[in-house]
Formats: sequence, C-alpha cells, structure tokens
Amino acid sequence: MNDNSAADAQLAAVLDELSQPARLFQPHRDGRIRCTACGHRCLLGSNDRGRCLVRYTNAGTLMAPYGYVAGLHDDPIEKKPFYHFLPGSSALTFGMLGCSGHCPFCQNWLTSQTLRDKQA
Repeated sequence: MNDNSAADAQLAAVLDELSQPARLFQPHRDGRIRCTACGHRCLLGSNDRGRCLVRYTNAGTLMAPYGYVAGLHDDPIEKKPFYHFLPGSSALTFGMLGCSGHCPFCQNWLTSQTLRDKQA
C-alpha cells in the first residue's frame, strides 16, 4: 500500500466514524439498497460505497456523513443561486467531503474529490 492509498484509507475510516444511518434511500427488491441522495441513484450491496465514496452500506444499513463540517465560509450573496435576494448581503456556506460529480473544472476538488482522485 503506497502513502496515498494508506492516507485515503485512514481518511475513509475517520469519515466512517462520523456517519450515521442515512435517510435518502429505498430498499431494492433483491436486498440491495438504492441511495437516492443524488441523481446517480447508486445501487449498493453489502459493504459497498456509492459513487461519492462517503455514503456506504454497513450490515445492511446505508450510512451517511454526519456531525462535521469540512468547509465554512461567508460568501457574498451574489455567488449563490438566490443572488437577487438582498443584494450586497452575505450567505453562510458550508459543506462536507465527497461529491458524486466529477467535473473537470471543479473549484472544490480538495473537499469533493479527495477520496476519488489519486495524486500522481
């Protein structure tokens, strides 16, 4: 195991400890679980991880991140989709790790793709 994969496994283990049973899912007729948190609608078997790598199954239960903030920032309201609401004001932005997208232009790679992309 190289240094990057060891660090990835360690980060995944820490995130797993910061997880609780998820709410956005549907049981599938074959015993698997369909995660409905995003448009990928991952179909997960026993001990599988979704495309985001932060939602996973554990003993038949879908688990999701809970209880931490990976990033917190005070942004101008104009950056948000509701930029017409109170122009000139601020919006509190926060997020967790993981993302099901894989956009080549991602401005949040460190928090969205760190578990997915391998550094060269």
